[in-house]
Amino acid sequence: MYSTTAYLYQQKQTVIITDTSGAYFQRRWQPVYAKNLKINRGVDNVILFEFINQDQKPVNISGSTITFHLISQDGETSLLSKDLVALNSTFGRAKVTLTEEELDIIDAQPANWSLERASGDLYEAVFVDDYAGGRGVVDVVDSVYPDFKPSDTMNVPDYVVQQKDSPNRAHTGIVYAEGKDLHTFQFDFDNFSGNIKAQGADTQLGPWYDIGSQTVYSNQSDRAYINVAGHHGYIRFEINQYGKGATATATVSNGAVTDISVAAGGSEYTASTINVDIDGLGTGATATATVTGDAVSAISLLTGGQGYEVAPNVKINSGSITSIIYR
Repeated sequence: MYSTTAYLYQQKQTVIITDTSGAYFQRRWQPVYAKNLKINRGVDNVILFEFINQDQKPVNISGSTITFHLISQDGETSLLSKDLVALNSTFGRAKVTLTEEELDIIDAQPANWSLERASGDLYEAVFVDDYAGGRGVVDVVDSVYPDFKPSDTMNVPDYVVQQKDSPNRAHTGIVYAEGKDLHTFQFDFDNFSGNIKAQGADTQLGPWYDIGSQTVYSNQSDRAYINVAGHHGYIRFEINQYGKGATATATVSNGAVTDISVAAGGSEYTASTINVDIDGLGTGATATATVTGDAVSAISLLTGGQGYEVAPNVKINSGSITSIIYR
């Protein structure tokens, strides 16, 4: 069995700040090496700073405001500026936290950084590199999370209600699997009753084969997810809605629907209540259908609406899939 060692540590930068107490009149020490900072997009970054003087002793930073600046490599653009928070002012220790949200608007890039100290009326640079310079090197990288990729939309067909065991099923649009071995599809439903099965193929023309078993839904309105595992050139979904043959007629009086009666109950309806669509020259009429056994047994008129000059068409609707997105 292989094991991998992972390191959890904080970035700490030691920087030289001029001691203005009068004890030093020249800088007697400078570092021979200063490492680059590294900032990871997609997460919070906490960077610790330790301020020392020319004699490598801590500098008291009480009363000072020290600002961290992130600057483009060409030096022309300020990418981010943020004040440090003191951890121990007497010993010259402070930190800056660059949040995930602040870094989201900054592209991965090589850049520069600097520290500016304000104390009373005095503004001065902090020496942050090995040549007594006020600007260091920082790499802004995408090493923790990849770039954000929005979800894509899969085409949803217009369904024709069919028998459960009918081989003539509807199919969604086809998506390219991009060589990945796992895809997640998000389904949004509106009282859908039926089954859904993933299929794969090496080319867009097929032949198509089933991936796993079908998923059955009854009166589904909650969002659901289907994961498709394995390497497949292309993926689509085979869909079959349950319920067939139910019809109904509406009665209109004074511009409103006053009754809807079942003309034929149909068969193979699995939900206890299903949708009813009322289409005609009018608005506002709504109803629901009740299922007994596997047939529509009654329709309850909820609102009569207005403006119906003639009886509208009534359609028993087994629901629909309103959208499918994937990544």
